[in-house]
Amino acid sequence: IGAALVAGPVLVAQAEVKLYGHAHMSLDNVDRDVSTDSGEWFVSTNSSRFGIRAAEDLGGGLKAAAQYEFLFAQDVGTSNPVTNRDNYVGLEGGFGALRLGNIDSATKDTGGIADLFYREQLGESRSVLSCGATCGGLDGRVANGIHYLSPKIGGGLEFKAQYGVEDSFTTDATVMALGARWTAGPLVVGASYLNVEDTTPPGPDQKGMRVAAKFDVGGGFTVAALWQSVSDIGNASGSDRDTIGLGASFKAGNNIFKAQFYEADELDNAANTGGDMVAIGWDHLFSKTTKGYVTYAKTGNDSGTNTFVVGGNGHATLMPTPSGVPNGGDTSGFSIGMIVDF
Repeated sequence: IGAALVAGPVLVAQAEVKLYGHAHMSLDNVDRDVSTDSGEWFVSTNSSRFGIRAAEDLGGGLKAAAQYEFLFAQDVGTSNPVTNRDNYVGLEGGFGALRLGNIDSATKDTGGIADLFYREQLGESRSVLSCGATCGGLDGRVANGIHYLSPKIGGGLEFKAQYGVEDSFTTDATVMALGARWTAGPLVVGASYLNVEDTTPPGPDQKGMRVAAKFDVGGGFTVAALWQSVSDIGNASGSDRDTIGLGASFKAGNNIFKAQFYEADELDNAANTGGDMVAIGWDHLFSKTTKGYVTYAKTGNDSGTNTFVVGGNGHATLMPTPSGVPNGGDTSGFSIGMIVDF
């Protein structure tokens, strides 16, 4: 006791910790273009997640930060959380943020600007933009990465630079992503670039570009557009594809009515391999953190492919290729869902 009194109080520094989450579930009816299908029902968990953020003021305008985010399934009781989302540790200050970890690519950020279906609803743009091995993977994360996020410059311009190291003694494959985002009142514009080095040289690097914009026209109307171009997809020479997307929405009170259309052209080295998607939806905003919705989406394939299927990276009812869909077949789905943020 005497020794403790002489030593005096022990001051323990502790970072500020915040728990947050996003719960998103839906009831879906999905139909493949197969004669035996009459439409099947699915209860889907759609990028539902929870996370922990920690931050500590180090003085001199410098702050330490860390995040751990977990994806989990609400529709079944046996699925363990998956840590494949944004996870990092780093420093933040007037210079921006410098982080190590696994973080959304700059091209994924750009895609989110134009997608009016929250990147998780049935009808999200990634049904066409990220259709698998033949679309380029611009909606992933940069793993084993060094990430720099700039502060806002001039009030509205931001930059993101990422480099995923080899993280291996046996390959030299790296990933590089660069992006910029400009916000000026009702207008948001983004542009980005992604380079994926070939894991088995001397194949070409896969390169992808995106430009997207969203504009609040006024009177409740919003319009959005996206252009994507990917070359040497999968590090295969001549496997190139362009994609465009258009969307519009109208907000009336607590309701948003919306539609979007995305179309991917055929691969330069494979005829009749294009596809498209049309989606319509109605969102009802119960509060700032809770919304309900109804959506309908349909995808179509050219005669030489079955790549494009209804769903998307963020929506659980993603039918993996080929999933029994014939070449040239359509898939469609109807979804009723709810999202709660906390």
